[in-house]
Amino acid sequence: MLKRAVILSLIITLFLSLVQFNLQSTYGNKIDYKKIFKNECVKCHGMDGKGSERGKNLGVPDFTDPEWQASVTDEQLIASVTNGKKKMPKQEGKLSPEEIKAMVKYVRMLAPKKRR
Repeated sequence: MLKRAVILSLIITLFLSLVQFNLQSTYGNKIDYKKIFKNECVKCHGMDGKGSERGKNLGVPDFTDPEWQASVTDEQLIASVTNGKKKMPKQEGKLSPEEIKAMVKYVRMLAPKKRR
């Protein structure tokens, strides 16, 4: 009986350790792309991605424009965010490569949904 209790305790401990590890992996490293966009991009690109007044004066693209979305690849967007482009400051060293990729995914989410 004592042996069963010890084995059961070990199994429960192992299970709880694995659950905690999985939760940390899933939620501990989650990138808050909206917060990054708000802190780094909104000033010129606007919260809706259409461009703020300042951004429009600088010539930023409208992220909600389907033609613009179709004209650039993810690799080009990653390069623009990483290295900067024209007046846009580079984010290399400020954002991790994973955060930059998350920003590109967010920019893609600003494209209008296709109608069926």
